[in-house]
Amino acid sequence: MILKLNHIIIACLPKEELACLKKNLQGHKEAVFLHEEGEDMENRLNHFSAECSLLVAGDKRLLCRAKELGMATVAYASAMCETEEASLSPTLYAEGFAEIDFCFLERVYQRHHKLPWTIVTTERCIIREFTMTDLDALFALYEGEGMTDYMEPLLPYEEERAYQQAYIDYMYRFYGYGIWVVCKKETGELIGRAGVEYRTEGNGEPELGYAIGAAYQGKGFATEACLAILDYVKKELGMPQIYCLIEEGNQASEQVAGRLGFSFIRKCEIGGKQMKKYVLRFP
Repeated sequence: MILKLNHIIIACLPKEELACLKKNLQGHKEAVFLHEEGEDMENRLNHFSAECSLLVAGDKRLLCRAKELGMATVAYASAMCETEEASLSPTLYAEGFAEIDFCFLERVYQRHHKLPWTIVTTERCIIREFTMTDLDALFALYEGEGMTDYMEPLLPYEEERAYQQAYIDYMYRFYGYGIWVVCKKETGELIGRAGVEYRTEGNGEPELGYAIGAAYQGKGFATEACLAILDYVKKELGMPQIYCLIEEGNQASEQVAGRLGFSFIRKCEIGGKQMKKYVLRFP
């Protein structure tokens, strides 16, 4: 069964918050608003597939029932007391709904079911979160000519498996960004990696990283994917600037950085390697 969010069930919210959510979900047939008077809402909840639904509510009874069913839930935090918050453990608590739209709720649903987020799409690429089913393709990518000339190779298979699972569980889940995979839209083939990380070697500053397989280099894929990622970083993550660290001699990566609008700052040594540091400040 392919999991998909088919129903967003909304119940027991204050009028102001309900109005915001209705406005933000206008035009989405997935939204189902339960009446709050004279209706057995728990019974109605049982009629929705837990695997394909998400509940947004400010009622402990409904949220507990949804949790029992295995349904993704968003709890209106202001309607909960501290003891209730500890026992409910919803997928997410929301302080308000002015900025919550379908895309946001879909991502909450995907996190609940451990589904990868699609970050951005371009004319030729899909940039999405890594999944464990990508592991063999990732190893095949790194076996390509020149892939590890300027970056660390992967760990032994089982160690890399454990590392990537932890990365999914903690980096993606708690930060919402990281290093993603670049896939060819036409075929779904994994052709590279790109994304944003904070590395201790870079003084904890946000850094753009990218690598495209040898068969797809020189065709504009890195630039295309990274331009979309930078737009995401600016608009969705709200970062005022981002850095790029490139090992000296890696002319291909320097050329990409130039096309993306990065400016050279200085040379530095990181981990015994001579690096060039670049910055891109968003207007």
